[in-house]
Amino acid sequence: MTCDVCGHRMRQVPVTEPRAAWDLPVKERWFCPWCYAWTELGHDPREVSRPQYQPVHERWERAESPELPEDVAHAYDTAHAYTDSGATLCGLVHEDISVSPYFWLPDRDNACDACKETAAVIDRRWPPEMRDGNRVSPPPPPGSSWPPF
Repeated sequence: MTCDVCGHRMRQVPVTEPRAAWDLPVKERWFCPWCYAWTELGHDPREVSRPQYQPVHERWERAESPELPEDVAHAYDTAHAYTDSGATLCGLVHEDISVSPYFWLPDRDNACDACKETAAVIDRRWPPEMRDGNRVSPPPPPGSSWPPF
């Protein structure tokens, strides 16, 4: 599948069962390792979800691990979310790195500078015309549990 945001090749990632009743039943999930855009396909071929652009300060969760220094906040790299190890945006990789329930805030004094630079590079890969709600998802079919995005 080709990414509708940047035109690069996407990779299919594993899909797990919905964790909560309000989670969408996803058949296929595709991820772009260039611009970090997601596309999800439902069991009906007309169910397509393409999450919109999020600015840097709203896009990343904080990485957590006993292996990471406590005085530096690292961003969790979702490109490694479906591998056997976790990673930070700056490239630290370890099996114990996981995503925390908290946002990574790049404006904080303790934010990792290398994670900030990587986040800025990924952010620049989203063309301006694909921001501000301009990423198109087709309307779901009648009777679908998928919300219109």
